Amino acid sequence: MNTVNGGTVKEGTILLVDDQPDQIKVIKAALDQHFFVKVAIRGELVLPIAAEGGVDLILLDILMPGMDGYEVCRRLKENPRTAETPVIFLTCKDTQDDETVGLRLGAVDFIRKPSSASVVLARCRNTISHQRVKEDLRRKNEELRLALKVREDMERVSRHDLKGPLSGILGLPEIMLLDHNYTDNQRNLLKLIERSGYIMLDMINRSLDLYKMENNTYQLRSEDCDLVEILKHVTGGLEKLIQTKRLKIVITLEGSDHAAGPFQVRGERMLCYSVFYNVLLNAIEASNFNSEIRIHLAPDGDMGAARITNSGEVPEAIRERFFDKYVTHGKEHGSGLGTYSAWLAIKTQGGRMELDASQPGQTSVIVTLPRPGR
Repeated sequence: MNTVNGGTVKEGTILLVDDQPDQIKVIKAALDQHFFVKVAIRGELVLPIAAEGGVDLILLDILMPGMDGYEVCRRLKENPRTAETPVIFLTCKDTQDDETVGLRLGAVDFIRKPSSASVVLARCRNTISHQRVKEDLRRKNEELRLALKVREDMERVSRHDLKGPLSGILGLPEIMLLDHNYTDNQRNLLKLIERSGYIMLDMINRSLDLYKMENNTYQLRSEDCDLVEILKHVTGGLEKLIQTKRLKIVITLEGSDHAAGPFQVRGERMLCYSVFYNVLLNAIEASNFNSEIRIHLAPDGDMGAARITNSGEVPEAIRERFFDKYVTHGKEHGSGLGTYSAWLAIKTQGGRMELDASQPGQTSVIVTLPRPGR
């Protein structure tokens, strides 16, 4: 941090370690106007001074009586309290071997003696500036890590706590439907409440599965699945939204212009349903009105591939991070978990998911899963 002393703004504190008074005088004169300069004339004195904190850079002579600069540097880097303090060696040595030894010990730079005042000042400034950028990034990364952990912990607690009251909600329609005094419309409303509750319960369970998949503890229950059948169930569940946007869903098989027959892959049926539900929901939301969503199924070596293509383009700002967690764009209530959970579920099943945004005006997501017996 900059510090004010007698009206002069100082850029930090430098510990100068040298046993030659003439060199101390020259270097101190070059730095005094811009930095607080502490001086140590023996290597043994550096360790306690640096450990007190507040030192932004250590200028360290190599050749000194007693503990030389190399040994001082080694001990500094071994101590957690001083390991991150940058060290620049001051040396009259000029061989690459000397530099190699110093860099391996953790030094960030070398300054040859004698050297001009402007060079010493510039290298000190650059090193301190670089170190502060590193510290700022490290601090921000730690803050983000902690924030993400808190968020994930809260999500897990919320998911667990939601299942309690939801069990009560699910039980009430079942009990009420035992009474025969309801009209058909009332019975349909109760069934709708019950069905919606079970959908919510499945969503909670799936979010718990997502946590297990992230931690590689999910127990996969693979079976032979017909993607044509799964896709028809998914599109049926999304029929209202498809009709609202006046879209046409076309499913084709390799070598055919329609999907009359099965297309078998190896995976977990409910996971596959969840994957294609999320992918198709994104495709529907991104599509233009009165357009077509094409789903083409084809073998891909030992895998089976489903290419889902819709009108509309993924914004360039998120293309490289399309499957990352919490990435979303233009959705007021979007969580950024749909494509991430789909990608993770496919990965868990031994498959792949890729984005193809190479064609202007359209987007394709390619989902690949193992084929039976592969």
